[in-house]
Amino acid sequence: MKKTLTCIMILLVIFLGACNGEGNSATGEATNEDGTVSIEFYGWGSAEEAIVFQTLVDEFMVQNPDIIVSYTSSSPDTYMRVLQNRVNNLPDVFYLPDTEFMLWADSGRLLSLSDYAEEETLDSIWPEAINRYMYDRDEQVLGEGELYALPKDLGPFTLVYNKTLFDKINTELGLGLDYPSQDTPMTWDSFVSLLETIKYTKSGQQIFGITHYELLSAIYSNNADFFAADIKTEGISDINFSDALQFIADLYLENYVMPSPDEQISMNGYQRFSTGGAVFSFMGPWDSVGFWENLSFEYEVIPVPYGPADGAESTTWVGSMGFAISAETKKAEAAYKLAKFLSVSETSQRMSYELGQSIPNVIDMAKNDYVNGVGLEGENQYLPYNREIFVSIVEGTDLVAGKARPQYYTYDSIWYDDLQAELEDVYLGNETAAEFCARYAETLQAALDESYSYIE
Repeated sequence: MKKTLTCIMILLVIFLGACNGEGNSATGEATNEDGTVSIEFYGWGSAEEAIVFQTLVDEFMVQNPDIIVSYTSSSPDTYMRVLQNRVNNLPDVFYLPDTEFMLWADSGRLLSLSDYAEEETLDSIWPEAINRYMYDRDEQVLGEGELYALPKDLGPFTLVYNKTLFDKINTELGLGLDYPSQDTPMTWDSFVSLLETIKYTKSGQQIFGITHYELLSAIYSNNADFFAADIKTEGISDINFSDALQFIADLYLENYVMPSPDEQISMNGYQRFSTGGAVFSFMGPWDSVGFWENLSFEYEVIPVPYGPADGAESTTWVGSMGFAISAETKKAEAAYKLAKFLSVSETSQRMSYELGQSIPNVIDMAKNDYVNGVGLEGENQYLPYNREIFVSIVEGTDLVAGKARPQYYTYDSIWYDDLQAELEDVYLGNETAAEFCARYAETLQAALDESYSYIE
């Protein structure tokens, strides 16, 4: 796994000038001749997301006429490369994916926000959203120490189904099926049985039960993980992990309810779902704006099913992005004002969910206004009706839970990308999941060992 260590060392060279620094407190503000302060804000996303955030930035400048914000965004595919190329001249405020957080927080390139963030502000936000961006640089421990970003969002990714198509199949085949429960998760067996029942082919058109299956949702929902609690010991040799991996593979290989790997490449899950090629897929809150504008059918979200392992419960991944501030900014007060506005202000949080971008970071708003659709207008905007499941996943209940993606806990994501690339033989049926995990466990362990070796 020399590729893993090499990439980390490249990043360390980039960060070298700040590795032992504590960051610039930036108590003075660099102002323009007219007394205003100009700051740069850099993000990523679809065209829809860029429009949402330009709208939010415009509102911020209306409320803060002394601060001029220059907002630009790029595609997710190029964002981190551009940001790394600008490491010695970072934007004042920028998106920081949680999967990149550990390395960046450890580098000293991020301004600590602990002295800026008021306790009242932090208490109003989901605890997980704050803990996700805390880091102890001395002990190299996540979830403790200083706060290095304010949360942009917490984004749970869960099952969604085409309710209109479900009704059509149910009627034409005379199945008499009830809708899936909106709050009680199915078991894997019951979910597969449902997918097999609704397989549908008519006039040569094949409609799949599900577009694809999220790897993390299967792993997490079978009480498995990629590594042990110490994050330094591989966990894929656990039978719960291989069983979860085989569950995904068998949706195509044994049950024929999911497209083949080649078919998934030729048409992604969103395209297949939006064109009526499958009943089930996956959705995050950020998909709402695109769904409202582009889908012509009714849809609903439900919990992911859970596996047979002891202690298994419905658990899906919850992604996140933070608003980070450069440690070298000369305009920290203005930058923090923008980050705080985007992260926790009632104005931005309400606009964000009304525009279909995210569930609110502010707990009271999420559990009340968002769940009840306050401010949403038009039939499409009310979809999905079961927005409460997003909130339940973030909060965690007796029935559903959410968890960070595994890359969040490590210094790089290359180990995960390499593992994903190796899974093709399992999905094609060339080897079983158990064979793969037994073969690949040593490789993953070597990758984890290398990724931590430089700090020990």
